[in-house]
Amino acid sequence: MSQSERILLVDDEANIRLTLSAMLTRAGYDVTTASGGAEAITLLEEQTFDLLIVDLKMPGVDGMQVVTSARAHHPDVPIIILTGHGSLETAIEGLRHGIFDYLLKNTEPAKVLERVQAALQAHAAEQRRRTLLNAVEAAVQELRGSVAATAETPPASQTERTIVIGQLQLDTWRQVATLGGRTLALTPTEFRVLLCLAEHAGTMLSYSQLVKCAQGYDASDLEAGELIKPHIHHLRQKLEPDPSSPRYILNVRGKGYLLAVNNESS
Repeated sequence: MSQSERILLVDDEANIRLTLSAMLTRAGYDVTTASGGAEAITLLEEQTFDLLIVDLKMPGVDGMQVVTSARAHHPDVPIIILTGHGSLETAIEGLRHGIFDYLLKNTEPAKVLERVQAALQAHAAEQRRRTLLNAVEAAVQELRGSVAATAETPPASQTERTIVIGQLQLDTWRQVATLGGRTLALTPTEFRVLLCLAEHAGTMLSYSQLVKCAQGYDASDLEAGELIKPHIHHLRQKLEPDPSSPRYILNVRGKGYLLAVNNESS
């Protein structure tokens, strides 16, 4: 089976970068290297990767700062940490960031490759599980909407219950979103986040405004950012033709998001 997963390898030691990069490339992976944390963060802001291998101790921007940035831009990406020595403190911090594995720098290359394969397989399995759960949840919501529609009096007209932004349509009565006639398999929370953005299309909503609108409670911008970013990530996966270059849900860096009004295909 051909492997085209994209891996970002971050290490300030050139010999480790060259050795691991050559091994992973031979195994069929698409490898991008960074010689430091700052370079890695720039790449994470511009590109999407399927796996990160990050040196823990680097001058300037260290490995955990890279991990924090990765989680902000790509909440689900699996991460393997390389370290010269393990410690309880870094292990605990890694758990908070959902690190897949820690490997000592003197680990045999074959073992590194084995853990890379395990991380990618686990990530693929989790994505399949989420897709299935989302499909089941969407089907249940649609069924509930159909039952409710027969039991209750609907709004006076279709116009009153539908929000249309370009090819995007949101049926607020049935809680169903479609894009170009294609039904989007959204969770209830994802639908509410998208609805909030649609109701204020073209206007930025801060992280805390989105949490308040979609989930009904107040949160600081820092906390709200951590809460809302995973939902935005999953929305983009389902909505955007190219999630790494969003056309619909745009980011206002460090502040919030907006739904673009002019999002028709050219």
